[in-house]
Amino acid sequence: MKKCIRCESEMIENYDVKVEGAAYGLKITKQGIFKDNLGKVQAAVCPECGYIEFYLDDISKIKK
Repeated sequence: MKKCIRCESEMIENYDVKVEGAAYGLKITKQGIFKDNLGKVQAAVCPECGYIEFYLDDISKIKK
């Protein structure tokens, strides 16, 4: 459960992030050319104030 950093309400998680006009979402990679995708970007939305927070759905690839 994520809490909104602005109003402390419980956020609704697991929304997909899409680029308007395209069917694919955003991806996070390390710097450089042809680097592995580090994970799918998800969004959490606060139903009270509308604040949006992005996060990776799986952080195992970035942990050392």
